[in-house]
Amino acid sequence: MFGRDWEPATAKVVAKRYHESSGTSGTWEFLVDVTVGESPPFRTSLKQPPLMSRMLELDEGATVPVLADLRRQKAKFDHDQVKSLGREVPFQKDRFEEASKQPPGTVPPPNPNSIESPPSDG
Repeated sequence: MFGRDWEPATAKVVAKRYHESSGTSGTWEFLVDVTVGESPPFRTSLKQPPLMSRMLELDEGATVPVLADLRRQKAKFDHDQVKSLGREVPFQKDRFEEASKQPPGTVPPPNPNSIESPPSDG
């Protein structure tokens, strides 16, 4: 009666903003378009789950698995799916170490933790 009807869905990141909670930390909020099956998409915001910043980064245009309550037009990250997206890829500090060994003027290696949409054909 008081529960929600969460079902698997996908969310496409439309925009993001950083909320600084102190001089050294903060969280991301993502504005997303959520699609559940064949239903029309709805727009809502998602807050960064605890420790998610260590697993992955979401850029505008990224698509990520979520759980959605279509009737209430709410969504939340699907923690099991989000955790699996960032497994076995180096953390930012490991990428920093790798980039520090490269000569000046080289392009940093791509971020393997970043989820980006594939390039469009148009």
